[in-house]
Amino acid sequence: MASRRIHLFGGTLFWGVFLGIFYALDVNTNLIDINFINSGGFHGLWIVLSFMVTHFGAQLPDYDLIWDKVLPHRNVLTHSVFLPLLLCIPLYWVNSSTLFLVPIYAFYLIGHASHLFFDLRPKSWKGTALIHIFWVNDDGRKTFPAKSSKLFLLINGIIVLVAGIILLYFFQAWI
Repeated sequence: MASRRIHLFGGTLFWGVFLGIFYALDVNTNLIDINFINSGGFHGLWIVLSFMVTHFGAQLPDYDLIWDKVLPHRNVLTHSVFLPLLLCIPLYWVNSSTLFLVPIYAFYLIGHASHLFFDLRPKSWKGTALIHIFWVNDDGRKTFPAKSSKLFLLINGIIVLVAGIILLYFFQAWI
């Protein structure tokens, strides 16, 4: 199981890579010149916000450890696409005055994806490393088998990462 330090490293790595890609795609570098924001100090604030949100996303799936009586660790809700979808519902109501939220959500998704990818390398594929489900499977356990857990994390990580990239791309198209 990846430690908190590893997830923070993964969040930082993914943040740096995708921030670089974001600015490489931003040909006009007009991220700052959104009509409703003075271009004065928003640039630094945006970078700090994206960094914090990426790290929040990189750690959020493991918050199930706090609620271990309600949700087992590595459950299908927190270690999948479901939690990011729930948290991104407010994007439906984005307008010109809240457009800056789009890349913030994108970086949350990128951080969440980094968590799922780094969870693909546990010490062993048994116990808490397996994805926990809310029903009993054929073996009488409440987990996916090791291969299914790996596939589940990989597929959900790819979906969440692609969603973050799509949000960054559309944000570039909108500004």
